[in-house]
Amino acid sequence: MSGSIVQFRPSVAYDYEQLTVSTGVQVLTPSKYAEVNGGATDAFITLNGGNIRYRYDNGTPSSTVGHVLLDGGILVLKGQNQMSQFKCIQTGSASSEISVSYERE
Repeated sequence: MSGSIVQFRPSVAYDYEQLTVSTGVQVLTPSKYAEVNGGATDAFITLNGGNIRYRYDNGTPSSTVGHVLLDGGILVLKGQNQMSQFKCIQTGSASSEISVSYERE
């Protein structure tokens, strides 16, 4: 079975970015989530192209350390603190891509 079910989300997406995740640590773009008028309350992230590992405690993930997000997986970061501390890295030999929608209420 392919596809996934996305729960109803009361927030509204206002910005978007796609980031390549490879052997170097990738972070989210601060100017996307921390705007003068309040910025993002949530970051809705989907993964395409291979598994990654991530941390959102300001620690640095590696190919063997951190939470695993499987190809096709969904992650929601709540609040700008989690967004600013989010870091991810690829686990396999090929790079992956994360798609990020920044949301606010």
